[in-house]
Amino acid sequence: MKKYDASMIKVINIPQLQILENNKCCRTYNYCFNHPLPEQSELDKIADGLEQRYLLSKERYEIPEDIEVAGYVSIERLTDYEANIIYSTNQPEETCIYMSALYKLPREIEKVLGTIKSIQGDAREDWIRDYKNI
Repeated sequence: MKKYDASMIKVINIPQLQILENNKCCRTYNYCFNHPLPEQSELDKIADGLEQRYLLSKERYEIPEDIEVAGYVSIERLTDYEANIIYSTNQPEETCIYMSALYKLPREIEKVLGTIKSIQGDAREDWIRDYKNI
């Protein structure tokens, strides 16, 4: 069994939650890449494919009815190598959306846009960890 110590803890710069109208909310993450990004029209198509959906079941969460929670992605190209990734939801932010933005979304973005250099100014390795090697 591997031993853990405080040096393994990485503090990441998580953007503030922005509350929008009609109970919607979002977080905007700044991504930098090692290679040029596609044009904005192509990024719009890619973003549509990154939507995340979760079902909160009434049995598991002891709520009156099942609730589907969706996380929507928008990509705003800033420069050839930099983009804002806006992750929004149509209701107050649920833990599943928050956690997927931190752990799942960076991996999904890297699959479609290539190697990430940094997120929020933090090194790629601070956000995308290979847990098999920990």
